[in-house]
Formats: sequence, structure tokens, C-alpha cells
Amino acid sequence: MSQSPQEAKPQPRGIGYSIVYPPGWREFRTSADHEAILAKLVTAEAKALGRADVVLMLRQKTHEMFENLRRRGAIGLALPVEKARGGAVPTSMIMTPLKSSEAGALAGMVRRVADGNPVETEAVDDETWYLWNTNEPAEEAPEYKNLSLNMVVPRPRADGSTDPEPTAGLWLRYSYASLETGENNEEFTEALLGLGYAIMGTFKWVPIQ
Repeated sequence: MSQSPQEAKPQPRGIGYSIVYPPGWREFRTSADHEAILAKLVTAEAKALGRADVVLMLRQKTHEMFENLRRRGAIGLALPVEKARGGAVPTSMIMTPLKSSEAGALAGMVRRVADGNPVETEAVDDETWYLWNTNEPAEEAPEYKNLSLNMVVPRPRADGSTDPEPTAGLWLRYSYASLETGENNEEFTEALLGLGYAIMGTFKWVPIQ
């Protein structure tokens, strides 16, 4: 009896990404539907306490944050939505695509978004990944510093192969807050930075079938 021909493997419809987050984290798209989901989560406690003023303030803050993300072209936001022991953890991750029509233009785009901060490169599987840090004072709370760990990963070709002259990539911005002074503040800040490296270390491109 003749053997039936092997079915052709379907071609991927595109390239997506996968990131593993710590327990209690959740990723949101920047759509209006996901904005409403996060707003419901962050206002639940104030609503249960009957604090309509706080509910309105948190909804407005959430809306402003999502509007800013959409203006920047971000496609996703991840953050802890469950309080850890001792309170909330001041961290988040923003995912923003970078894209150009010029071959090999990714390096130039990285320099632009790094805005003068020193950029390091790391060779990973025949690709060049980009890393840099930022340190800015918090506008609303001068006793805090806004810190971020940034990584740009080149986007592979549609078939998943490495693009030797990448025109696109994904910018991951892990943000965390730190007090200017305080007992054990340095250890806490280092722990938050280590968490950012651990999350980014789980990133991988995955085909969309």
C-alpha cells in the first residue's frame, strides 16, 4: 500500500513574542478594552471603601497613562496587579515596536530612543541586542528616582530566520522607582533591577500559526 504524502507544515502568519512574568503580574494591550480592565482592577479597593473621589482620580490617571502609551506607539504594558507582602511593587514593563523601511536602520533608531544615554550591545544567537539604563527624578515625588532598564531585540524575518540588516525590533522598557535615601534602599533597588533582568531574560520571539 502506498504511503500518503506528508502534510505540508503550515507557514507562520507572523511573529509574536513571549515573556514570562512573576506571579501577580499581568500584561495588557494598549486598547480601550484593556484600559477598562486595568481601571477596574486599580479602582476596586477604593470603590469598596466608597471613595468615589479616589475612584475618579485613579480612572483619570489610568486613562492618561494609556493615552501616553498609545501616542508613543506602545503595544503592551505589564505590571503587578496583586499587592505583594508589604505593599505594591513600583515596577512595570512597556513594549514598543521600532520599525524603519531602511535596511540596517535599527541601530540608528536605538540611538534615537536612548536619547544620549550610553548604549551597550550584546551578541545573542548571531543578533545584536541593545541595552541601556536611564535615571531621572520623579516629577510628582522629588524624593523618588525613576529608573529604567531598556532592551531592544531585533525582529526576525517572517520565517523566523535572523535578519542580518534588521529594520525592526521590539523595545522593552522595564521601569522601577527608588527612594533617593532610606534604610536598605540600595538593596531594594538592586533587587528591583535584578527582577528586570530576570523578566527580560525570558523574552523570545514565537511564530504565530
